[in-house]
Amino acid sequence: MYKILMIVNPKAGKAKSDKYVPKIIKFFEKIDCQVDIKYTTIENNATKIIKEYDDNYEILIVYGGDGTLNEAIQGLYEINKKPYVGFIPFGTTNDFAKSLAVSVDKLDIKEKNKEYSLKKIDTGIVSDNIFNYVVSFGIFSKTSYATSRDLKNKFGRSAYVFNGIKEVFDYQSYDLKIESEEKSIEGEFIYGSISNSKYIGGFNLFKKEDIKLDDGKFEAIFVKKPKNMFSTINIILKILSGNLNDKNIYYFKTSRIKVNSKQPLEISIDGEYGGKRNELEVSNIKQNFEYILPKKNVTNS
Repeated sequence: MYKILMIVNPKAGKAKSDKYVPKIIKFFEKIDCQVDIKYTTIENNATKIIKEYDDNYEILIVYGGDGTLNEAIQGLYEINKKPYVGFIPFGTTNDFAKSLAVSVDKLDIKEKNKEYSLKKIDTGIVSDNIFNYVVSFGIFSKTSYATSRDLKNKFGRSAYVFNGIKEVFDYQSYDLKIESEEKSIEGEFIYGSISNSKYIGGFNLFKKEDIKLDDGKFEAIFVKKPKNMFSTINIILKILSGNLNDKNIYYFKTSRIKVNSKQPLEISIDGEYGGKRNELEVSNIKQNFEYILPKKNVTNS
């Protein structure tokens, strides 16, 4: 019998996750698993719950959005015996779930998907913060955490789009020095992201790229400040369509990167507010956690 800790965020997505919990519990009971349910409703509560449970379970199931999963891995990083991780996505954009090829159907755990395999996935660390899939700053980066919960629950991903449009006409640029083994760049930039994901903000930015979540490498994108508003809109449309071929767009893979800024960078970590800082040091931790994924998806994740 497997002992499972299941963390549920009842406020994720459109705040309707609760209604699926009994069905999920029933599924696990059928396959002879003991499930402890813990609800998380305040910031960093998932981290606290995991630390309290320590190594008293073999499987962790996170039922919520990307932010809930981020809190969970913060706790997992600090315990010795790391459980297998399962993720039932119930957020607004579900970027990381899409990258793992886990269905955003809330009832993906069904009899038809009872065959699962394990896959080791990279994580990243920026200062003392562990992250699953992205650290970003600049235009659009604060949309996810600046959009109110009420708007997310009412309009879903459309709420992000509405707020994001405003940023096109009111963004800040940053004087940066970017250093990695692969590239050294200096200049004025309006956007930067260091990610381990096929999706950022609900968009597939890497349609034409070979993205692997277990290769020890990040995908880094930095966008130089364009000359005018027309150029800005053109570059944004290119990025959102997965076209990274532009003289103002720097795209490369790296396992470690350092960014220094003359102006404080307001950063987003897995879609949540990550504070302000003038220096970022981001490192990849290769194959740090083992995820439980449907067999049909393992080779594609």
